[in-house]
Amino acid sequence: MLDTAHVSAGGRPLDLSPEAFGELRRSEPGDAHRLAEDGYLFVPGLLDRAEVEAARAELLAQEELAQDYAMGSERMRSVLQGERMMGFFAGLFGAPARSYDFIWLRHQPPGDDATHPHCDLVFMGRGTPDVLTCWTPFGDIAPGGGGLLILEGSHRTSPQRLAGYLAQDVDSYCENGPNADAVRTGAMRWEHWEHRAGQDWGGEITEDPVALRERWGGRWLTADFRMGDVLVFTMRTVHAGTDNHTDGLRLSTDSRYQRADQPVDERWVRGEHGEAPIGHGLAAKRAKIC
Repeated sequence: MLDTAHVSAGGRPLDLSPEAFGELRRSEPGDAHRLAEDGYLFVPGLLDRAEVEAARAELLAQEELAQDYAMGSERMRSVLQGERMMGFFAGLFGAPARSYDFIWLRHQPPGDDATHPHCDLVFMGRGTPDVLTCWTPFGDIAPGGGGLLILEGSHRTSPQRLAGYLAQDVDSYCENGPNADAVRTGAMRWEHWEHRAGQDWGGEITEDPVALRERWGGRWLTADFRMGDVLVFTMRTVHAGTDNHTDGLRLSTDSRYQRADQPVDERWVRGEHGEAPIGHGLAAKRAKIC
């Protein structure tokens, strides 16, 4: 049973009734069929807890948690790109797997700054759309501590409900639109997919997870996460974060995996000569006529 005291997202308390809130279904590493059923796999204890804990200690010893730190840390990469993780994903794909070189390091301080509801496809859709995200807690995260939420059944309904949104690429912009100069120069990070003049965009579906669930139905699902657990989900699964009501820093990573024989999004892998991934920088921008 989840301890659901003080669970909120973006400062809004979530509806914790049984119809609106629940617990992620637990899976074993071989339960690949559940990805199609649930849009996610929550696999407790997949990773060696001691290795995750050692990587956490290394993270906390840093004076500054730079975004590119995880990608350069041998200890972090051994957890996220080592034999145990890569073997798990090869089993899911039924084929050799590869990971993105870029690793997203997430550090959420106490407060009401939860990640807004979104799908990952808009951020990394230039290769195969069948990429899987793996959210890995680098610390024990109880509900209300900044853990992840999955919107139940959203992987099945998002292709219709969010067709326009899912067709977007956050690094594309209208060359003939009102924000072209701002995007080209970096004054605006991403242009809203409805091309609203002067409106920056964070890739979110909405800033209100409570209203989103009320419109869509289903439940927001979470868990009492522990080091060694992983939560894997598809590019079309709607997910969000919870606010951190603890007095400590919430640490986690997002890493991505796909079949090795499928095209890869060039923004998230090293260049021909080992150059760092370009990510969402200016080199990633693509102009289009709207």
